[in-house]
Amino acid sequence: MKKIMILAMIFCMLTITACAQKRTGEKVNLVWQPTFTNEDNLATQPKLVGVNVVSPCWLTIKSKDGMIQESIDKDYIEECQGKGYKVWPLITNNFDRELTHAFLHNEAARKYIIEQLILYAQKNKFDGYNFDFENIYAQDKDALTSFIKELSDALHKEKLTLSMDVTVPSNDANWSKGYNRGELAKYLDYIVLMAYDEHGRLSKKSGSVASIGWVEQGIKNTLAEGVPNNKLVLGVPLYMRIWSEHNNIVEAKTLSMPKAQQILQEKYIKPQWQEQDGQFYFEYRDMDLIKKRVWQEDAASLKLKADLINKYNLAGIASWRKGFETPDIWKTLDSVVNKR
Repeated sequence: MKKIMILAMIFCMLTITACAQKRTGEKVNLVWQPTFTNEDNLATQPKLVGVNVVSPCWLTIKSKDGMIQESIDKDYIEECQGKGYKVWPLITNNFDRELTHAFLHNEAARKYIIEQLILYAQKNKFDGYNFDFENIYAQDKDALTSFIKELSDALHKEKLTLSMDVTVPSNDANWSKGYNRGELAKYLDYIVLMAYDEHGRLSKKSGSVASIGWVEQGIKNTLAEGVPNNKLVLGVPLYMRIWSEHNNIVEAKTLSMPKAQQILQEKYIKPQWQEQDGQFYFEYRDMDLIKKRVWQEDAASLKLKADLINKYNLAGIASWRKGFETPDIWKTLDSVVNKR
């Protein structure tokens, strides 16, 4: 009888270990949520196919002494966790490089930030955090890495999963050189590559937000900087830009997927597939004869990007952002990320 009980215990332990390994091997499928309209609120809407992590944009470092402004909704957390989502609230540096320089070089401010994050996590039962620190002085690269190590030492003790968003490597001092991606990866569970804004909102040239070749090169360059592929999450856009060209002036506005489809239907436009960009393209002239150009993001373009996750054996995918998509993209992403 005793031997049977021991064997049963061993079997249970092996089963639990196998299940734990299976859960650990699950790829990240994250979506950010900065707005909370009724139709897009992940807490009140049916669970999205394949999505297992939500990142509500709730926390902002607002002062040089490290004070965090928050808009945490405890009901949202409980509802999302009840649906099976992990909740990793996003914390931003307000994209303020002077503010960031100040708190990075202030021991008391860094300690205060950590204390607040621990308190919020304990009080609200967060599963992790997503750090979105952008527009950082290149000379603050080492200070940022040191701070992330401090955060890691403290927050991992709380059993929190830590992720950080980084830009595609480039020569831009404030928007790229501030990250030592390989060193940051040593202290974080995930590095999220924001593989979008190939042509940013203020670009003087019309173009794609995330052409397939540019995205793939961004992955290669990030891996070359020392980020392990099993820690790298590919960030993809659920938006595009509509470009206006008139009298040598180029302007851009953010365009959602449903709005792009609406334009195609209203103007009877048939978009053309661009093999080199991995997406559809269309153009037209408005009532004032101003030329409009769109490199379209849709299920087809996102599938190609998601395929890169399996090609490079990456840790998963992250989508910016809830509210910009058409419903079909969730099934498309899930089928690729989890090979269904």
